[in-house]
Amino acid sequence: MSDFRIRAATPADACAIARVHVQAWRETYRGLVPDAMLDALSVKRNTGMWETIIGQGEPTVTQVLEAHDGIIGFGSAGKARDAKLAASGEVTSIYLLDRVKRRGLGRALFGSLLGALAARGHASAGLWVLVENHGTRRFYEALGGRVGSERVLPHRHGDLDEIAYVWDDLGRFAAVMR
Repeated sequence: MSDFRIRAATPADACAIARVHVQAWRETYRGLVPDAMLDALSVKRNTGMWETIIGQGEPTVTQVLEAHDGIIGFGSAGKARDAKLAASGEVTSIYLLDRVKRRGLGRALFGSLLGALAARGHASAGLWVLVENHGTRRFYEALGGRVGSERVLPHRHGDLDEIAYVWDDLGRFAAVMR
């Protein structure tokens, strides 16, 4: 798919991002997280969350992956929120709809997010992945991610076991991804 672009998200994108967020979670995490967690997702609630995130601007960067038919993916990154990540930057979200996966779009969006973190002075970046999400883990391993620490994220519908992936030389990695 060469008919796409990555651009900075605007507040007007919040609802479309929320729709992709909810749909991607339901497509990706069915069977990996409790159904009650997926059933509780709300486009309306997520729209408000994304309006806040996009509205705060720096130091968070939110980008959308857009095709002729609208937003098909998005990602967000900023300063690492958990010292256990052992990186200065963190990709806090990156989601694509199933219908556009395995076309190089996730790689392009991920590279763009890491480039944005490098431009903000981060030397390293990481992210958290569900331990049982083997497909996504293979994706990050293929991109050179180093396995990091594990954590348990408490949630009212059930704890989530996560593992970190870290990229130590962000400047070099971002240059290679371009």
